[in-house]
Amino acid sequence: MSRYQIDKVMREVAHDEAAAAAFRADAAAYLAGRDLTDEERAALLSGDYGALYRLGAHPFLLWAFTRVALPDGGPKPAEYVATIAPLGTPDFAT
Repeated sequence: MSRYQIDKVMREVAHDEAAAAAFRADAAAYLAGRDLTDEERAALLSGDYGALYRLGAHPFLLWAFTRVALPDGGPKPAEYVATIAPLGTPDFAT
């Protein structure tokens, strides 16, 4: 698993408007060449924040990423929490 790569992509997209625009325009091209598993790549491409959380994405970066990368500003806070809460707390050790 490449949690670092997931977090790196999410941080870039959440904190850099040019990266966010590139991701929204063509997410597959933006992710090309990155060291991601097929599952990680699919979760990023589909905006599946539940899967990203389960894979170990940092929750603060994940929330910021969903706000920028997903249509209409991503999920509402209650929906976000309802999706990730049943998944418990992933191991965030590096």
